[in-house]
Amino acid sequence: MTSQKQMPETWGDYAVRILTGQWTPRDARYYIAVTAGVFWGLIALARISYPADHHYSIMSHTFSFLGSFEPKHNPEWWWIFSFAMGFWAISTVPHALFFGRTYALTAPRIGRAVTVFMWIACVGMFGVACFPDAHGAVIGNWEWTDIHEKAAVVGFLGGFAAILTMGGIIIRNLIRGTRLQPPFPKRILIPFGVWLAILILGIHFQVTWARMYPVLKARAQAAGLSFGSSWSESLHTVYGFPLWENLIIYAQFVFLAWSTLILADWLERRNQNR
Repeated sequence: MTSQKQMPETWGDYAVRILTGQWTPRDARYYIAVTAGVFWGLIALARISYPADHHYSIMSHTFSFLGSFEPKHNPEWWWIFSFAMGFWAISTVPHALFFGRTYALTAPRIGRAVTVFMWIACVGMFGVACFPDAHGAVIGNWEWTDIHEKAAVVGFLGGFAAILTMGGIIIRNLIRGTRLQPPFPKRILIPFGVWLAILILGIHFQVTWARMYPVLKARAQAAGLSFGSSWSESLHTVYGFPLWENLIIYAQFVFLAWSTLILADWLERRNQNR
């Protein structure tokens, strides 16, 4: 009986495998290192190119202000941020396929849901890349910022639904421990916990500020003092929206990368034990 030799993987086969999220642990490490380097390298360039006299800070500026061509933001180098967000959107597609395939092991419909949610997030991120957060008519009465805001909401909701679904399945599997053998490693709760903690804290401080602002404004007016808008008065404090928007974006990226590395290792051990 003759044994068939396994044909070496061609560059074309390798590219298809990588782009469809069929990763070994080594593949996952290389893919994340390269894509994170490109994305955060571009973000660093956008930050460096942001005019110093405009005083960019996560305490007062949203993530998208790096890519705004408004005169008060980054009118010359805004496009660097657009390239970064477009790259992140496209490079997240293999992650969506990887997560979908992995979570389909618990139930096919769960895998499909995770993939669809992540694709929605990718569409939203690509929309953020294409429509900067700036004023100026682009389609009829719609301004750039109008479409940008809607794309950002789509991206957030897609990512929120995907991560919450994955986190719920992880917790359910760890509690029951019978659906998958071996069960998901417990350390995967760390990236999910980081993301969830930042999300809960952000919601807490935003809701708290919504209650505080009318009271503070009324006190200032009673004392004959001027008081700014809810947005301006919250800047440079823990209640500012830009702070938590930036942090949740960072946490989403961390979850994406960290959980991929953990699951790639888990999948390899699972396949070796079958």
